Amino acid sequence: MNRRHFLASSAALAAASVFPAPALIAGSPNEEVRVCVLGNGNKGREHSSIMNRLAAAGEPYKLAGICEVDSVRLDQGKKAFNPAKTFTDPRQVFDDPEIDAVVIATPNHWHCLGGIWAMQAGKHVYVEKPLCLSFWEGQQLFNASRKYKKCVQIGTQMRTDREAHAEVKKFLHEEKALGKLLAVRVNRYFVRRPIGLRETPLTVQPEVNYNLWLGPADDLPLYRNQLHYDWHFMWNTGNGETGNWGAHLLDDCRNDIFCNQISLPKRVFSCGGRLGIKDAGETPNTMFTYFDTGSAPVIFGFSGVEDKEKRGATCPCVGPNPGYIAYFEGGTYQKPWGPAAAYDTEGKKIRDFKTSDYGAGAYNHLKNFCDSVRANDPANLNGEIQVGWDTSFWYNSANVAYRLGGSWSKEKALAMTADTGTLGEMIDDMKKYLATQEIAMDETFALSPMLTLDETTRRFVGENADEANALMDRRPGRGDFVVPEVKLD
Repeated sequence: MNRRHFLASSAALAAASVFPAPALIAGSPNEEVRVCVLGNGNKGREHSSIMNRLAAAGEPYKLAGICEVDSVRLDQGKKAFNPAKTFTDPRQVFDDPEIDAVVIATPNHWHCLGGIWAMQAGKHVYVEKPLCLSFWEGQQLFNASRKYKKCVQIGTQMRTDREAHAEVKKFLHEEKALGKLLAVRVNRYFVRRPIGLRETPLTVQPEVNYNLWLGPADDLPLYRNQLHYDWHFMWNTGNGETGNWGAHLLDDCRNDIFCNQISLPKRVFSCGGRLGIKDAGETPNTMFTYFDTGSAPVIFGFSGVEDKEKRGATCPCVGPNPGYIAYFEGGTYQKPWGPAAAYDTEGKKIRDFKTSDYGAGAYNHLKNFCDSVRANDPANLNGEIQVGWDTSFWYNSANVAYRLGGSWSKEKALAMTADTGTLGEMIDDMKKYLATQEIAMDETFALSPMLTLDETTRRFVGENADEANALMDRRPGRGDFVVPEVKLD
């Protein structure tokens, strides 16, 4: 693949029309949607399997390709899913006129560049969460969706059951069955073991085209033990647990509890650290973030510190895990990763809600994307890029705050705002648990400043804004792999 040829062909296609060329999707209900999955890791394998299940169910959707820069994984994908084609370079996919849409299941640092290049080449895009590593690159992907008028679905499959969400919203907001919202607690407590700390940099396995794997990320020495998956916990390539599970849970909270009316948090601060382990990881393994919504505070807490006496166990928490509990004057709404329920003030269940489970959600979410592509109708998407773009400000602002953190003090944290919701409870529970693990929170935690976001400009403003905006203005790029600026007319 010649990069110059790719850019020229993409530019020609974009110039011809902002809609797909007839060789791709013409909007005919008889057209087959040909999808290529980029990446054959955990999520990529799931999406390839779903594409084959859709085809087996008689849907006009085809797994037209798998692209993977790891030759071992590519061979595994070929044997497991029998795609029509295989690719070793995503640019080959974008330049192939027989591919209508792509599923981007790559490491996070490829999400925006891959999505933009795909749209420039006339493809529709399903992009896994988290959407982006910085506000700036997320803005370019969002702009590309509007400029090229493509279907772009964010992979937060909790959004995909429209009837279930409508039922919850009617109960909470139209009927006001539980009264006024007071606070929300979001939980993700799941063991994350050390990723290793090498004395010499990792030698990447020969089956990986490391130049392509890096793409727009900086070429930094790796002191962890393995290349795959543990990239989540490095700022160069991942968003940590905040972007991994926060992207799901905070998005669902925004949807049902706030009816998507609050795009960005007004203020945010975080406290946390990488506790109980010494490894190459950079992102926190324990963190609590306060989000000021202008009404009820949202607190997102997570921890991966493993109990030394009980393998697989970590700090106990109040409410669903993973999931969230919304506190109202008349009771609680509790949403785990699955069916939800409402309870009165005495803890008695008063109603069940049949929300999608994980497996069904992933299947239906990808089907919804394919249906929308076939109809050439972005408005039909359950997770249209706008909602993913908005939610990205929540988890990314939390990470920015953490990275600006200083000395820890519980008293200072609780004094940062008048209503800290469940933050104090979460901190106390964690401190008690850490004591059983002989870990002192005060010596390892960091407390960030309070950061303020302007909803109109989508920028940090006020105190510490320059440092925060510098982190979120990062423009990823390396060699041929540069996230382009996409300007709207």
